Amino acid sequence: MQQFIEKLSQFAVSSKFIGSIIILALTFLVTKLVSKLFKMMIKKGRVNVTHLTFLRRIVISVLWVLGVSGVLLQFEPFQKFVMSFLASSGILAVILGFAAQEAVGNLVSGMFISLFKPFELGDRIRIPSENIEGFVEDISLRHTVIRTFENSRIIVPNSIMNKAVLENVNFSESKVCNFLDIGVSYDSDLDLAITIIKNEVQKHPDFLDNRSEEEKTQGAEPVIVRVIALADSSVNLRASVWSESAAKGFAMLCDLRYSIKKRFDAEGVAIPYPHRTVVLKNNSLQES
Repeated sequence: MQQFIEKLSQFAVSSKFIGSIIILALTFLVTKLVSKLFKMMIKKGRVNVTHLTFLRRIVISVLWVLGVSGVLLQFEPFQKFVMSFLASSGILAVILGFAAQEAVGNLVSGMFISLFKPFELGDRIRIPSENIEGFVEDISLRHTVIRTFENSRIIVPNSIMNKAVLENVNFSESKVCNFLDIGVSYDSDLDLAITIIKNEVQKHPDFLDNRSEEEKTQGAEPVIVRVIALADSSVNLRASVWSESAAKGFAMLCDLRYSIKKRFDAEGVAIPYPHRTVVLKNNSLQES
């Protein structure tokens, strides 16, 4: 009889281990299927990518919590622990509330970001207060990953991202108005300098004509160049140049500075630079 009880207990223990393995395996398979389903939905593009990415992490986390809980409930010592935990849930909730306040705050902030969409995956953003600028690469349950122009990653907690004042270049439209500032000397032909700037801008392949059809009909110029300052040694000009994106705009401004400088040199338009007069005094040294 004793041997039978020992075999029965061994069978019960082994069955619990087998049940635990089955639960973990099922949890693993279900999370893989759910992850694959979310990835398929993201590829189809029918639902917002940011929402799906954030929701996928929440669902997978919940599935793993349920799976691990199912394994723990297979064994009697853990069952007692769970019951005692539930019995003292009021006190523990207060303790865990203070301990996990920051984590819960990041989770809730991530949900707000996913819901109200101040930025999405792939957006170029700038946070002036933190001196951070780059592209949103990932939004997790706790933090947001920003890829900088130097290809490094900055990990920012969602609570900071949720309350920060940020600039989102891609919030409504990706096109950007770029300012090209150039100073010419007072002796140069101002009208010629403005004409050269307009011609070089319109010749660039990345220049975006932002005029409406009504403005085109009325004969509005595609490039506006204005005199913004009469400085100490130069007349400062500013051209408003539109591009499809900030990245194209930056490259275009670099090209335009080069081509405009070449045209200015060829047609006699001078770009002034500061001069300094140095007076040297010769002091006679008397030897004693």
